[in-house]
Amino acid sequence: YRVQERTEELSDINKDLYKEIEERKKTEEALKTAYKELKLAQSQLVYTEKMDMVGRMASGVAHEVKNPLAILLQCVEYLQRNVSSQNEKVAMTLKFMAESVKRADNIIKGMLDFSSISEMELVNQKPEVIVENSLLFVKHELDKHHVSVVKEFAPLLPELKVDKNRMEQVFLNIFMNAVDAMPEGGTLSIRITNRILDRVGNGAGRRGADVFKIGDRVVCFEIEDTGSGIPGELLEKIFDPFFTTKHERGGTGLGLSIIKNIVEIHHGRITVKNGIQRGTIVTLIFRA
Repeated sequence: YRVQERTEELSDINKDLYKEIEERKKTEEALKTAYKELKLAQSQLVYTEKMDMVGRMASGVAHEVKNPLAILLQCVEYLQRNVSSQNEKVAMTLKFMAESVKRADNIIKGMLDFSSISEMELVNQKPEVIVENSLLFVKHELDKHHVSVVKEFAPLLPELKVDKNRMEQVFLNIFMNAVDAMPEGGTLSIRITNRILDRVGNGAGRRGADVFKIGDRVVCFEIEDTGSGIPGELLEKIFDPFFTTKHERGGTGLGLSIIKNIVEIHHGRITVKNGIQRGTIVTLIFRA
């Protein structure tokens, strides 16, 4: 009887120990999760501060440079009108100067867009119309590089309240990047769907920092190309200002930074990943 009683006591002790160990494991897991979330929040805060600083610098530099560029362009155009066009070398030099100044001016405009200086003009737009209008701008490039377009648009898509010009700039840039990734031809697939968010993840949740809330109706754009994809080590850098792999082709590294900025001021979310087989998938989500 005493042996049985002692055995039961030991059994109870083992149960308590097991329970304590399990609780300790859960606590450790909770601490690890909290630590990861804290590190993520810290990195996001640092990135936000960095982007804010870059935005202020871009704005200051842009305003300081814009006026001198305008004067230079006026001077070049004056010379083009008044210098004899019979001298081909002079004419070519002036043309080259004018193109260079205009290119610099476009970079400045991009920097101003990046720093969100100009005012937003929000209007209701149908998602499919935004895409169709943007495709018109790149039709020549699509045909030139033999890129076919496949469109899958869900019926009865809700409208989005967006700045039309900025949003077309977003899709125009994404489409041109896709064309650049398929110089020998390929397929550009564009899918538009809408749904109600019913689970936590991908920017949706109940925290104040989450872009979307559970229960929001969103419109989702997926743009997929059949190019070679993006090297894994570069995926985390593609939205950094002035980061580009197209220096030899005149890339400024501001395109994707501006896109991300435009998406965020529309309270949306953009992600880029490589496809399963090959190519790149750009996903944009906006609240309907």
